Formats: sequence, structure tokens, C-alpha cells
Amino acid sequence: MHSKIGFAETPIEIANLMVDLSNASLNASVLDTGCGKGVFLQALKNKGYNNVYGVEINKELYSYCAEKFGQHFKIMLADFLNFPFDQQFDLIIGNPPYVHFNKLPPSIASNVKTITKTSQGDIYYAFIIKAISLLKDGGELIYIVPYHFFYNTYAKCVRETLLQNGKIEVIIDLDETRIFYNENPETIIFKFKKGKYNLNNEKIILLNIKTTKTNSAEIYNKAIMSLQEKTSNDIFDYKEIPHYTNTNQWSTHIQNISIPTSHTLKTVAKVGVGLVSGYDEAFIVNKDINFNSNELSLIKKFVKGKHCKRFIVDDYETYIVIDTSIQNEHELKLTYPNIYQHILPFKEQMSSRYLPNKAEWFHWQALRNYQFLLSNLNKQRIYVPTLDRHPYNRFSLGDKGLLPSGDVLFIQPYNEQDLYFLLGYLNTTFFRQYYLSKGGRRGRRISFTQKLLENIEIPFFTEDTKQEIIIIVQHIVSNLKENKNISSLEQQLDSLVSSVIQQSDYDQIYFKAKQL
Repeated sequence: MHSKIGFAETPIEIANLMVDLSNASLNASVLDTGCGKGVFLQALKNKGYNNVYGVEINKELYSYCAEKFGQHFKIMLADFLNFPFDQQFDLIIGNPPYVHFNKLPPSIASNVKTITKTSQGDIYYAFIIKAISLLKDGGELIYIVPYHFFYNTYAKCVRETLLQNGKIEVIIDLDETRIFYNENPETIIFKFKKGKYNLNNEKIILLNIKTTKTNSAEIYNKAIMSLQEKTSNDIFDYKEIPHYTNTNQWSTHIQNISIPTSHTLKTVAKVGVGLVSGYDEAFIVNKDINFNSNELSLIKKFVKGKHCKRFIVDDYETYIVIDTSIQNEHELKLTYPNIYQHILPFKEQMSSRYLPNKAEWFHWQALRNYQFLLSNLNKQRIYVPTLDRHPYNRFSLGDKGLLPSGDVLFIQPYNEQDLYFLLGYLNTTFFRQYYLSKGGRRGRRISFTQKLLENIEIPFFTEDTKQEIIIIVQHIVSNLKENKNISSLEQQLDSLVSSVIQQSDYDQIYFKAKQL
């Protein structure tokens, strides 16, 4: 018997909302792709649907639904992902399981990999793709799923399948609202319609929830009201946005903002991820230890997300960094005896970490970009937390001699003269809105990833404008170090960048690429 894989019961109000989104007739053929405890079956029955099929892989849940709904609907004990359906459906609806590939039983993982062509995705990716293949032309898919298939690299197959087979008609973004018991995924409800459409001419109705402090009944009432009246209310913002037309990261936060004359950040700076120990407790130096001269070479200062105070880094943590140049435990014990004694109590726990090939228990887990960082240790860099709830960006300038921890990214300009310019531009309100439009939202947080940051567009500002930005940012940094207020300088920076970008004759305002 299969366990209850990724089972989380959907509130009846949410199921009712999803059923109400459908335009399928009451005689339409309907499929619930994972019955669970029959919440969607009940919502369909209440609405008057009579040609309903339900699939459930768990025997206990199947028996429950078969007993409760068997006289009305056809309930099947089967794995949706490999069941050989002999028909297509007008409406497919449900709440598929959310479980990463690595945590799935081998037989189910194999089905997921066959459908998604990746072993790095989630089971619900496969549910979406399989469901679309089972829809009739004009059929509807209505699912509640985590938001991350909009931006995850390995979910490109899902975005591609959606774009190639039809259009998304409705998205209800529930953000981090707690609608599942003991579960808190960032969820959306989406309605997809199969068919051939010119997506350039299509719009998506988008409801963005305004507050997570609400309940399922209120979500139902206010979502229906917003959809019927085509207007916002106290719970939802109503928008009609252009349909997505490519498989790049999608956003439900802000419409795409483009910069017509620009270059990408990766052309002017190295963007990289931080270093991961895999067991901080063993490597952090939080008490006085008498290190010998050899040992001092392994002691490094690290910037963590908590040290990024916006525009400046205000502190650091001290770590022991052991790389693979120390090849064996005997060498470590002989040459670095105090460090060896410091980390030895953690040997058992550290041995159970995932480690790359040829790495020993005392090595760091991931020293990505380490040689580059060491060779540029005498230079200042910009750091930013990878995941942040603050309502503003926290790109922060660090002193020389610092390294990035695993919860920050670093930006190392190739030309040191760009340091203060980039620090200023990346902290502007305009850039935050631009970045969010590229898919950087994670619930009520913002996520800075290496790939997204590398490819963000930097406008071709004139040298005069760049110098103005640099001067303002230098004043900001100076004031922060003296604990002075910077709000007027921040407003000045925002106003400068916004006013230049909003100029109508863009090409005259900015340098062409060939001039730089």
C-alpha cells in the first residue's frame, strides 16, 4: 500500500472556489487526479456534476472515497501518473501532492522522471503535464499548487507544456496564506484551457491576495466577488495582465519591466554564491583559541545575511576554513593541532554530511568560487542576502578581507570604479520593482539568485549620471558609518534613477553599448 504521499487536505471553500472557476457543463467528463478524503468530489457533487472520475493511489483513502461517493462517481485505486486512461476529459481538477523527486518512492520517482525528463523536480510538475495530455481540446485544468513552478529552473518543462498546449485564464495568488493544516506552501490556484491561441493577444486574470491573515471562507467570498465584479476588494487585488509568452521565470507580482538600452550585470561584474560549511557549529570560532601561525592561515572572516544592513556590512563571523589542500586527517592533526581538537567532537555529525568526491569529514561542503575570492581578498565587494523579507533591497558594501557565507551572494565589479555605482543602482526602488518583475518573488520574500542577478539589465547611464549616483552613495555610506540618517539621500537616489529612466528619448539619455 502506498503511503499518503504529500497528502494535505484542501479546505472545502477552496475546492468550491476552484469548481466555480470552471465553465464546464454539469454533464462534462471530470477527473479528480488525487481524491484524498474526497473534498473535490464533494464540491463537484454539490455543484451538480454527474460524470466524475476519481483516482487515488492510497488504499485507505480510496476505500473512504469509494464508500462515500461510489454510488455517484467512478472511483479508481490507481497511480494517476501511470494509469492508462482510455478517454480524455472536459475538466481536470484537484490538489496534487507536493514532494520533491528525491523524497519519492522509487516506482513513483521513475514515473515523474519519465514525464518531466528531470530528476530535480517535484511530483506536481508531472501531475500538471500528465493532466494536460488528458484534456480534450477546450478542456480545463484547475489546480492548486506551489508557486515555485513559475520560477524553478527544473520546472521549465511545465511552463513549456502550458504555453504549447493552451492558455492560462486565471491565477489566484494565495501567497503564504495558511490554508492547509500544518503546511505552509506558497500556493496559487490556476485555471488552464487547452487549445491553440495567439498568446500575444491573450490576458490572464490575476488575483493577488493582500493579506495572509484571512480564512478559506473569506477567500472564497472575496475571490468570487472580485472575479464577478472585475475589481479589487479588501482581500484581493484584481488585474488583467498580458499572457506569458516564453518559458523564462514568470511573475505574479509586477508586470515585466524592460530596459531598452542596457547591458547585463555579468558583463561588468562577477556574481557568485557564497561558501557552505555544511556544519557551521564545528567551524565557527566563537571563543578564544590559541592558534599557531599555520592555523591562522585557515581563519577567515565571513559576511552572513544578518550582517547586510543595506549599503554597508556592519559585522562578520569568524570561521575555520579547511579545503582539500589538507588531504588527510593525519596532516590536519599534525600541522593544525588546535583546529583539529576544536572540530574533532563533531566528527560523527560531519561525516554524515553530503560531501563531494575526495572530500574528507573535516572539509567544507562547498567552497564555490573560493580561489577567485581568495585572489580578490584585498578588494571590496557587494553582498546581498539570498532570501529576504525586508521591504527594501539590502545590497551591502563589505570591507576588504571578507568572504561570503552560504546565505549571501557576492558581486565583484571588474572595474572597481563601478563599485559605488552598482551599490546605488541595486538599492533603488526602481531596481527592486524591476527585479521582482523578472520572477524574484518568493511569497512575501524576495529571492536573489545567481542566474537572475547575472542577467539583470543595467541601464547605460551617462557618465555624468553615474558620477551623481556614486557621489550620493558615498555620502550614504559615510553617513551610515557615523550613524546619521540617510532617508533624504535615499530619496535623492531614487528620484535621480527614476527620472532618468522615465525620459522619453532614451537613446539620447543613455550611452550606446559601443560607446562604453
